[in-house]
Amino acid sequence: MEKRKGFTLIELLVVIAIIAVLMAILMPALQRVKEQAREITCRANLKQYGLVQHMYLDDNDDRYPFSWTSLVRNENPVGGYQRYCRWHDPRYPPDGPLWPYLLEKKINLCPSFKVIAKSEGTRHPSHDPANPVIPFYSYSMNSWLGSKSGDPGGSSLTDSKGRGGIHKRSEISRSKAEVFFFAEENMWGRPGNSNVLNDNALCPDGRDWFGTFHSASSADLNLGTINAVFVDAHVEEVRSALGPKGEDRGKEFGRFEKYGWPNKQPFQ
Repeated sequence: MEKRKGFTLIELLVVIAIIAVLMAILMPALQRVKEQAREITCRANLKQYGLVQHMYLDDNDDRYPFSWTSLVRNENPVGGYQRYCRWHDPRYPPDGPLWPYLLEKKINLCPSFKVIAKSEGTRHPSHDPANPVIPFYSYSMNSWLGSKSGDPGGSSLTDSKGRGGIHKRSEISRSKAEVFFFAEENMWGRPGNSNVLNDNALCPDGRDWFGTFHSASSADLNLGTINAVFVDAHVEEVRSALGPKGEDRGKEFGRFEKYGWPNKQPFQ
């Protein structure tokens, strides 16, 4: 009877080594494909936000909601609550005026943000370990669209220099394709940016900045881009005007995040 020849130990080791090399080559490519799929989903989410914007404005005399409470009416649902935890604590149901229009709740959370939250969710300022880290929203509204002053005071007046945001869509004098409606923020601080996702408003006046986590390497999440939906409802990828080391990468008026200012008249 003919004796069958088996694999030698060296042959097995060579095969294993080849498989390991192939996996090392393929895994980054697979990760890029997965991230691209997550980004497509994120852009689709924000496209829905653009449609929700028009439905809400049609029902509310063309007026935007107050930015700070557009998704969550109360940032401090109980006494002493740490509001930086609000985005990842679904124990307190969302009740902002835009929420009833967002019928599919999955569209409120970027899948890339959800993945990153597993490892970075506790990095935000003043995290309370008693609060669960289960993110349920990740998008923030342009503060100037819900407050003419751009501040929590919510003034409806425009000052003598024409500064301030708007309350009505019809009051936007800048091209509606150049003013963002909702965008993404980071959950962690970076040089020049200590204010992170902690409410429903992204204040593009040097207090808040666009996020950086899409298409960024895991070694430095400050190098990527994010997605934003604009007043005209189109969605595009945007890069923060604040660089990874706090440098100016194209701030508007030398101070502001891009696409925030809603007036045709420059800020003075």
